Amino acid sequence: MKKYLSLTSKQLPGNFLLNSAINAVRGYRSKINGFSRNACLFLGYIFLISLSLGIYDVIFNLYILRLGFREDFLGLMLSLVSISTGFFSIPAAMFCDRAGRKNTLLLSGLLLLISFVVLYTTTSTLLLALFSILYGVSSSLKIVTAATFMVENSTSYERMHLFSMYYLLYTIGVMIGNLAGGVLPQVFINFFELDSAGSGAYQFSLYSSLAAVLVSLLPLAFITNKNTKNQKNCLIKSTALFSTLFSTLRSGTIRKLVLVNGIIGIGWGLILPYFNVYFDVVLGASSKQIGVIFSISQLGMMFTLMFVPILTEGFGKVKVISLVQLVSIPFLLLFTSTSILTVAAIGYIMRTATMNMANPIMSNFNMEIVSESQRATVNSLVWMSCYTFVGLSTYAGGLIMAHGYYTLPFYLTCGIYGVAALLYYVFFENTEKQQKMADLPL
Repeated sequence: MKKYLSLTSKQLPGNFLLNSAINAVRGYRSKINGFSRNACLFLGYIFLISLSLGIYDVIFNLYILRLGFREDFLGLMLSLVSISTGFFSIPAAMFCDRAGRKNTLLLSGLLLLISFVVLYTTTSTLLLALFSILYGVSSSLKIVTAATFMVENSTSYERMHLFSMYYLLYTIGVMIGNLAGGVLPQVFINFFELDSAGSGAYQFSLYSSLAAVLVSLLPLAFITNKNTKNQKNCLIKSTALFSTLFSTLRSGTIRKLVLVNGIIGIGWGLILPYFNVYFDVVLGASSKQIGVIFSISQLGMMFTLMFVPILTEGFGKVKVISLVQLVSIPFLLLFTSTSILTVAAIGYIMRTATMNMANPIMSNFNMEIVSESQRATVNSLVWMSCYTFVGLSTYAGGLIMAHGYYTLPFYLTCGIYGVAALLYYVFFENTEKQQKMADLPL
């Protein structure tokens, strides 16, 4: 309490931001040196994979629309990715515990490469749907493994910084990919004299992103598998996996985690896949403009992520998670309330920077409040809930937009995010306090 009062009374009126920035840089410098070899290799993989995903984020939806498909089919494809990510979370956790973190990440990378090759090549609705599901399986394997891997390959001393660095490098990679995704279509149009209204330039741009996926497999090959106690138990007795699952679900705290993440997933799915569609269809932005806006938003998010560790130390994880979600709502309303591209871009950039500050904190908090043997299972349950509802609401968002109601999903999301932020605070504020008391030395 004294630390909190000191922070607010002495630093807040004066040079709080400057002091926070200096402390954040010093904290990262000292604690990055403590990252394990496995952690560093994993961060290299995340950076490389995010380059490809950054290009995908900007132009894949636009590519599908330029093939002649409508927003409702695009919504179906995106929903299949999310739903399969959610449904395969439990099998992914089981595979992760059996095969090891390294092998799971390698399989995820290979499946991602295969699914992208087909998604970027075929025009068959059946194949587009099937390989959207495979993309979801790949995402499920990565998501379930990532948080567990980082917890197991770090100590409490540098763990929050490792989670923040994970999101920071992911953000930098996506930012570079966003810029490339915005510029590459025009480069291919000029070089090959392609039709600017056609899909060819977008397809070549997507193909170029596959190189990053392929190279991302290299750092994974040098990771050393860490054989945890949970992995040994799963290798001895497979039924322990189901026992862990059912015992985990008896916990009221974990049921609340699943519920809140499901609510967040509903809001997420309604709008997140469609920002580039809104910029393109409603605001008339070019792919280059969308790429620049997306990359600036990643730059803003990268800046705000630097302050995550010091904010959580000063105010607590749960308070920061709830607050940043609430703060993002006015910016989302600004985005939808204007027809001026610059104003909408500011709203989008600020919304992205604030809302995504919660991600590393939530990932860390979710893993810290459960036992080691439950981590993979809890991570899979949380993401299963989130991505299943993301998928359902993504399809709903596509249907709504296909009927011309482009702003309605954004208004719905504002209300949903508000409810989720309040519930997170009500559910977990006491849990965090109890955890801090338990961690105090006797």
